[in-house]
Amino acid sequence: MPRPPKSTSFDYIIVGAGAAGCLLANRLTEDPRNAVLLIEAGGGDANLIHLVPKGFYFTLTNPKYSKTFATVQFPDGHVEHLPRGRVIGGSTTINGMVWNRGWANSYDTWEKAGNTGWNWQRFLDAFRKMERHELGPSATRGGAGAVDIEIAGPREATCDALIASFAQSGVPFEEDMNGSGGERTSYVASNTRKGTRMSAARAYLRPARRRKNLTVAAHTEAEQLVLDGTRVTGVSCRRKDSSLVTYTARREVLVTGGAFDSPLLLERSGIGNPKILAKAGVKCRVASPKVGENFKEHRGILLQYRLAGVKGYNTEASSTPRYLWSGFKYLLTRRGMVAHGGYALSAIYKSDPTSEYPDTQCFFTPISTSDVNPMTGRMVVDKFPGAKYVALPMYPTSQGSLHITGPGLDSVPRLEPNFLSTEEDRRMLVKALRKAREITATAPFAKYVVEELQPGPQIAEDDEIIQYGINQGNAGAHGLGTCAMGPDEDDVVDASLRVRGTQGLRVIDASVFRDQPSGNNNAPTMALAWIAADIILAERR
Repeated sequence: MPRPPKSTSFDYIIVGAGAAGCLLANRLTEDPRNAVLLIEAGGGDANLIHLVPKGFYFTLTNPKYSKTFATVQFPDGHVEHLPRGRVIGGSTTINGMVWNRGWANSYDTWEKAGNTGWNWQRFLDAFRKMERHELGPSATRGGAGAVDIEIAGPREATCDALIASFAQSGVPFEEDMNGSGGERTSYVASNTRKGTRMSAARAYLRPARRRKNLTVAAHTEAEQLVLDGTRVTGVSCRRKDSSLVTYTARREVLVTGGAFDSPLLLERSGIGNPKILAKAGVKCRVASPKVGENFKEHRGILLQYRLAGVKGYNTEASSTPRYLWSGFKYLLTRRGMVAHGGYALSAIYKSDPTSEYPDTQCFFTPISTSDVNPMTGRMVVDKFPGAKYVALPMYPTSQGSLHITGPGLDSVPRLEPNFLSTEEDRRMLVKALRKAREITATAPFAKYVVEELQPGPQIAEDDEIIQYGINQGNAGAHGLGTCAMGPDEDDVVDASLRVRGTQGLRVIDASVFRDQPSGNNNAPTMALAWIAADIILAERR
C-alpha cells in the first residue's frame, strides 16, 4: 500500500480509516482542490475473509485486524477486552454489519439538548443518500447510494416461530427494520452486496482511491497532534517500522478514530482534563475536562436455548466438514447462514410497558455455542439444535471513562465502563431479561424450547440478574460519547464538530454522540460523517 512522502502538506488530514474516515475521504476529494491524507493504524483489507459476512468470527479478535481495549477488573475479578477495527475500513471491516439506524426520537433529543441542526430529518436525509436498499427507495430509505442494504434470508423456521411469538406479545413483524419507530421484529438488515460485506472502505474509499488528490497511509498510527499555540497544524505519526513522520494540514485535521482512539489522541496531544494529563506526564495545551468521559455502552444479557423439533443453523456449523459444506453452498448462492452477520433476526420493543418509546433491542439467531474449546478458547457450536437471544436495554444511563495513563502509544489506557452503575440501568436490565423469557415462553417458539442453557433458570431474583449482568453480561460493541457534542463551554465539540479551545481540529465519529441512538453505531456514524462533509464542504466554498 503506497505511503505519502515525509513532510508532505495536505489540505485535510483524516485520522482513522473507519466508518467516518472512509466516507469523509470520498466526499472531500470530490472537490479536486482538496488534497486529502487518510491515515490508518492498521493494514489493508484485501484478504477475502473480509468479504464473507460470517468471516468476522475469525477477524473480530485477530490482532492483525483489530485492537482490544482491556477494562479495569469487574467485581468478580475478570477483565473484558472490547475489540475495535484496526484495518482499512475500521470496525466496518470486522463487525456484524447490522444496519439498524434508529428512529426519530433519539436524534431529535440531541437537537433539543442544544445541538442545533442535529435532528432526525438531517440524519434521514443522509441515510437516504447513502443507501442502495434491496427493498427499493421510499420516504425512509435510499435506493441509489453507495452502501448496499440487504435483508437476511431465506426465511428460517426457528426465526419464524420467534416472530410469531413476538406477534402474540403485541410486537408486529415488519419487512424493513428501519421503516418505523414502533415496536417491531424483522429479519436483520445488513450492509451487504449479494451476500458479501459492504464495508465503508468498499463503499466509499475504494472508488475514491482513483483520485489523484487522495493519499492513503496504512500502518501509520497518529501519536500526537501538532499544535502551534491552540491551532492544530498537523499530526505526528509512528509507522509500522517504528519510524516517525509528521504531516502538515493546511486547513484542518479531522479525527475519526472512534470512541476509543479519538479521546486518547486528544489527551496525548495535551487536550483534556489538566489533572488527568498531569498524572500521565502530558503538558496541558487546551483544558477540556470532558475528554474521555461520558463513555456509554449497551450492557445486556445473552440467553441460550437448547431446542428440539426444529433444525436451526447448528447442523450447518457444528463441525469442520459441515461448516465447509455451508461455505461451499454460500459460494454458489451467496445466501443462507454465511451470507449475513452475527444474527438473523432483530426486534425492538418495550420491556417496560410504561415507556414512551421502545426501550429494548434483541438479536436472535438459531445457533448456540454453550461450550468452549479448551485448546483455543473459541466457542464451539452445539451438535443439538439451539439458539441465541441477546436482550439489550437501548438507552444506558451509566457513564464510564477512558483515559491515557502515559504520554505515548505504548501506555495502556484505563477503561472504566461502569456498566449498570445507575438504578435506571439495573431496573431496565431486570425487565429486559424477564421480557425475553416471557417471549420465548410464548407459543409457537415455546414448544421447541427444551431448556434455557444461559444464564439458566437459577438466575431468577432481581439481585441475581443484576450481578449476572454486571459480571457476565454482554457489551454491545456500541461504545460512544467520549468526545461528546454539546452547547456548553466544557463540552468537547460544538455543533460543527470543532474541538472547543482549538482551531483547525474536528472530531467526527461515534465519540461525539451524546447518547445511544435507538439502534447500532454503524449506520449513524456514517451518516454523521456525511453531515460533517456537508458542513466542511460548505465552509470550503
